[in-house]
Amino acid sequence: MLVVDKDQMIAIDRYAIDELKIPALCLVERASLAIIKNINLEIRKSFAIVVGTGNNGADALAVARNLLARDFYVDIYIIGDITKASVEFKLNHKAVKTLTENIYLVDTIEDLENMENNISKVSTIIEGIFGTGLDRTISGTYAYVISIINRSMKYIISIDLPSGLDSSTGDSWGEIVDCDLIVSMQLMKKGVFDRSAYKSRCVVEDIGIPEKAINHVLNQDGK
Repeated sequence: MLVVDKDQMIAIDRYAIDELKIPALCLVERASLAIIKNINLEIRKSFAIVVGTGNNGADALAVARNLLARDFYVDIYIIGDITKASVEFKLNHKAVKTLTENIYLVDTIEDLENMENNISKVSTIIEGIFGTGLDRTISGTYAYVISIINRSMKYIISIDLPSGLDSSTGDSWGEIVDCDLIVSMQLMKKGVFDRSAYKSRCVVEDIGIPEKAINHVLNQDGK
């Protein structure tokens, strides 16, 4: 199994998109379908999708869009400034707004209380708050949201890695989502691989990043 650190994964993504011209939106869509593939939709009928505004959040919004298209119940909680969101996030945000009114910006204490109350009514939480590139201590609203997720006692799916986990070292950035399942995109992340408790909960799914991009970066690193 290939295992990559934060810088390698970022470089692989960048090479695939910038040099090989793989549309980022296609990778987001493949990621969303890979996540849904790992959900037992016979028993999981209602979802809280918790998202940051980067491409991890874009993956999560694409999951929400695909679940809504199949007529599942979905609440969406957004943390962060949408005006600074990635292009892929904004496109999926625009789409989900046509499918549901249950989209909540989480910023105030009242918003957090509403989120915690609503989450108690769903069967499954899918979180895409932070992705591979996280490099700062989690505080404020983000820390409260992760705390709410962790004490929800719901089945929790993390996209790529648990938000709050350093993808290179496996260290905590202050709060880590205590997930039941990690669906990792294309390659296992070193921070997950080195922590047996997380590795055992992780599945790796191919989302269409060419081997050429992976080999280009890993060969440069002398792998």
